[in-house]
Amino acid sequence: MVAENKTFENPGIEKILCYAELCIEHGFGLRCLNQYLTDLSLLRSGVPYASLGISTRREKNLPSVISLASGSPQVISDRGLIRNERLTPVGSIALIQLNGVMSTEDEASSQGISSQVEQLRAAYSNQNISAIIIEANSGGGERTAMDMMVSALQERNKPVIGFGHFVASAAYGTLATADEIVASTDNAEFGSIGAAVTINKEFLALYKEHFQAFYGENAPLKNEPMREALEGNFEPIQKIANQATDAFHAYVSSVRKLTGATAYQKQTLSGAMFSAQEAKRRGLIDGVGNMNYAVKRAQAWAIKYTQKKA
Repeated sequence: MVAENKTFENPGIEKILCYAELCIEHGFGLRCLNQYLTDLSLLRSGVPYASLGISTRREKNLPSVISLASGSPQVISDRGLIRNERLTPVGSIALIQLNGVMSTEDEASSQGISSQVEQLRAAYSNQNISAIIIEANSGGGERTAMDMMVSALQERNKPVIGFGHFVASAAYGTLATADEIVASTDNAEFGSIGAAVTINKEFLALYKEHFQAFYGENAPLKNEPMREALEGNFEPIQKIANQATDAFHAYVSSVRKLTGATAYQKQTLSGAMFSAQEAKRRGLIDGVGNMNYAVKRAQAWAIKYTQKKA
């Protein structure tokens, strides 16, 4: 694994490993880290940036539009179409991507969540778009990024369908707000509902050795978790993880009809991942089908929204 020879001098690696408050499925995060380190290693060895395929990876996160004008779904890949109502076929469905690590700002090979939020609002404003599908393949990421997406989804004036392949933690928290969640196959996975805070102990040791911070005496609790961690006390950070997890559980329980008794629901919210059929039994998702099925569900929800307005 590339990460075995890791160094913590690079800010990109630091950001992946040491989010202040991180909601990400562990295995997925390691894959993203290894991809980053692989790209970095190839660049250092002289491989041209253009050969790494980073631009292609970024393009996968660009929105597209599914046109139904011909009677069958046709994906139109045009990054500007979602914002151009005049050129958008009537009754189209916006297709927004949620891939990789969710962060508030743009990364080397992916867009920040602020871009997806802009795409959602553009789709809301486009009168020729009748519904939105968010296609997700993500292990989660920053809690703030999830909160940004949830807030934007709560503004919606048209239906949003979640279509998931691998949807964990903050990514699942995002789709939980949708009108309906569809798994792409029986092998799709959902869950990892909980928060984690990752601390780089090597960084703490270096910081303590080389830096001295002075805080105003009238603000004794400023940066308390970090200050305590420097002294080897991780209880304040554990408290942050506990509080974030409790809030995450309460949120999911409020927007999804989880099945079973209290003990069964507690297991659902334990942080485990579930394959599609098990996720459906537990109330985490609503159905299983391909993109065409997701499009049909989006159309059905569009009719419901139209009837509500009438």
